[in-house]
Amino acid sequence: MNIPPPDPTQQRPTNLPRRAVPFDDPLSPKCDTAPRITPRSAHADEHAQSPESASASLTVIATSAAHGIVRSSVSGVIDATTCGTFSAHLDEITAAAHPFVLDLTGVPFISVGGLNLIEALAHTTVRLDIRWALAAQYSLHRFLTLLNIDAHIPSFTTVDAALAHLVIALGRFRPPG
Repeated sequence: MNIPPPDPTQQRPTNLPRRAVPFDDPLSPKCDTAPRITPRSAHADEHAQSPESASASLTVIATSAAHGIVRSSVSGVIDATTCGTFSAHLDEITAAAHPFVLDLTGVPFISVGGLNLIEALAHTTVRLDIRWALAAQYSLHRFLTLLNIDAHIPSFTTVDAALAHLVIALGRFRPPG
């Protein structure tokens, strides 16, 4: 039996990259926490920040807000060096199972790993029935919109707006009078 050769118009060109599956489980994203070695010649100056000091630059402060809502303020860069710290903090928030506002207004940059953690947080809070809201800069909102993650996340540009939304969503809003 003769098998005809494949039609060249239906073959995939061999020089195109093949996309690998990013995660084995979409609810547990992994961050690249392996240290990167940069040649000394690539540094702009001798005072460049090392990965050890960069990981210390992520600050997380949890405070009590109105109506038993916890405000979790994060400041600093969320990248490969701080992704593990950010992930551990999100685990602590969900383990507490209280309504919360995740305040990322002090985060000037977030990596794809950090965005994956926020998306996983959205799935986890739905599964555990935890009410929450996100306060972040416009740049993060833009990424969430472009990646179509914003449909699952109540996000706002100010902490006050996020807190007001959460109070209303919890049914604890009482109009004056």
